[in-house]
This record gives sequence, C-alpha cells and structure tokens, in this order.
Amino acid sequence: MINFIMYEDDVEWIKEYQKITHKFMGKNDNLYKIYAYKEYSSKILDEIKNLNGQNIFLLDIEVKGKSGLDFAREIRKFKKTMNDQLIIITAHQELVGNAFHQKLLMIDFISKFDDLEGKLLACYREIYEIFNSNKCLSFKQDGEIVRIPYNDILFVEKNTVDDYLLIETETSEVKFKSNIAKVEKLLSDDARFFKTHRSCIVNTFKITKLNSSLPVIYFGKKYTNCLSRDRRKDLEEKCLMGGGYNV
Repeated sequence: MINFIMYEDDVEWIKEYQKITHKFMGKNDNLYKIYAYKEYSSKILDEIKNLNGQNIFLLDIEVKGKSGLDFAREIRKFKKTMNDQLIIITAHQELVGNAFHQKLLMIDFISKFDDLEGKLLACYREIYEIFNSNKCLSFKQDGEIVRIPYNDILFVEKNTVDDYLLIETETSEVKFKSNIAKVEKLLSDDARFFKTHRSCIVNTFKITKLNSSLPVIYFGKKYTNCLSRDRRKDLEEKCLMGGGYNV
C-alpha cells in the first residue's frame, strides 16, 4: 500500500495533485490511498503514525495552522525511513534554500507554476525506485537465509531437469528448492514482476529487448524463451508502458 498525504490549503491544487497521482498510479498494480488535509490539527499526526505501508508526503509551505516545513519537522520525528518520502510544493521559489538547509530529507522542491505535472511525475518515478530498492526475495537454503534484492533479479525460472528454481541476476545464477506458485505469491505486490509462463516470472524493468514471435525475452546478455502465447500481448503492453511505472 502506498499512501499519498497531501497537506495543502487550496482545494483546486489538491484536485490537481490527485489527478497527477491517479495518472501515475494508474500505470501500476499497487494499492494506494490519498489523504488530503487543508489545515493543521494534532489529529493529523495521530492518523499518519497509524498508516501502514509506504508514504509520500506532498507539503505546501503556507498552510493554516502550521507551515509545510514545520509539519515536515514533525513528520521526521517519527518517520525517518526510505519508506517515507517528502516533497515540498509551493508558489514561493525564494524559499527553496531555506527548505533544503533544514535537512528534512526531502526528495525534491517543486514550483506550482513550473511544469508541476512533469516534475511531480518524475518525483514519483524516483520515489518508486527507492521504495523498490530495499525489497528482497528471501528463502532458506542449506540452513542459511539467502536474500536477493528485487532490483537484482532478471527472471525466475523452473529447471525442469531437477525440479529446482533458478534466479537469474546479471552476475549470478542462484538455485533453490521451491515452486513458481510460491514465488509468484511473494512477488505479487510488486508491479515490475510478470508471469510470462507457468514456469517463469520476469522482472519487466530489466527487459532490454522482446521478440514475441521467436519468442525470446532479453535481459542484456541473458535471456529466456519462456513466454506463452496467451501472455505475449500483455507483456508487450507492459514493456511499452516502461515496465509498469513510466508515464
């Protein structure tokens, strides 16, 4: 779940942020929810503390009751992880220096009147990469816990010879005992992974070339030909969308 927390006193700007957010998330399979606050109250912090999932804060600097920067300081007292990203959006460009000097770990400072949609979408893409960078596929092998970052996975494929699964990365091949159904369930909350065949799941963000007619899916120097006929069109569309998150 990705939570979008909008702190803005102008209803029309909130509508604009919501429109851009729906556009971005419409390209993803992730669940998301939008929370909009037009003025500060102590109840807001209580609600934010109880949110589950990953959080993206869109904060206007001038808001009734507490400025966006002051609110950001409150947020950073209890939310300091990669799963909590702050974006300052304002009409006051002259405050950018002050905002960054306060070391609030903001992802960006965006002007309302300078390509808001393009810059906010770019922020969302960057944040999406950050959110995905700390996820790992974990399993037990020979008495040890093995963790492979999602970003490193090219594809997971069943080895029909000895009934093992193979995780292919750019630099290695990891073999472990499991089945595709279990791995599919573990990866089901991440939009980048796509089941191309009953025996294969690919990381669509890592695809460098797709030839549906052969069929072959390339990941730089590595490839797989596990692409069933009924999944080719869906994979092509996902690739054309940028692997599930580009807009």
